[in-house]
Amino acid sequence: MARAVDHAERRESFAAAALRVIMRDGMAGLTVRAVAAEAGFTTGALTHYFNSKDQLLIEASELSARLVRERMERAERARPAMEAIRRVIALALPLTAETRGYWRIWLAYWERSSYDDDVARVMRLRYAEWRGRLRTIILRAQQEGDVAASVDAREAAEAMIALVDGIGVQVVLGVSRISAVRQRAMVDDWLEKVRSDRPSAAAAALRRAG
Repeated sequence: MARAVDHAERRESFAAAALRVIMRDGMAGLTVRAVAAEAGFTTGALTHYFNSKDQLLIEASELSARLVRERMERAERARPAMEAIRRVIALALPLTAETRGYWRIWLAYWERSSYDDDVARVMRLRYAEWRGRLRTIILRAQQEGDVAASVDAREAAEAMIALVDGIGVQVVLGVSRISAVRQRAMVDDWLEKVRSDRPSAAAAALRRAG
């Protein structure tokens, strides 16, 4: 007896296939035929779940967001908060082949969001989540004494996002060769600009223990 189709599982398998296609071939490679073949199904099976390429793109983005979110949630628990900031930002930078693949999806999102309201809505939600995550960790770093109290956490988060976006676009589009070492150094330069002049709570505790 044939196993009943798990529609949620089938839908996610198509999303995962779309994700792999975009990461490998870019937005130009995202076709119904290519995704169906990648998933090992017919185009008819795929169109039963998705009516358009934009729907596939949204579903692929949702899947990539879940994968990245799990890693960021682990990274943001690092102590001290400045280390959490570095780890979270590293996950967003195009440091590896995998993260450069995620960046191809994000660039495809930027392009489609200019004329598709559903894609634009999801993109706004992603940026709000990203901004909120960084702001929360920056506030933690302020409480620990590593980020100056005068720094506006929201504005600092927005500045870092702009820096990450700039690096990502240049690296993935190939307009500038920014090595992984240089990318991390640029983040450290930014962190120095918001760093507090007073000793952090961790540093003070070490001195007291000594």
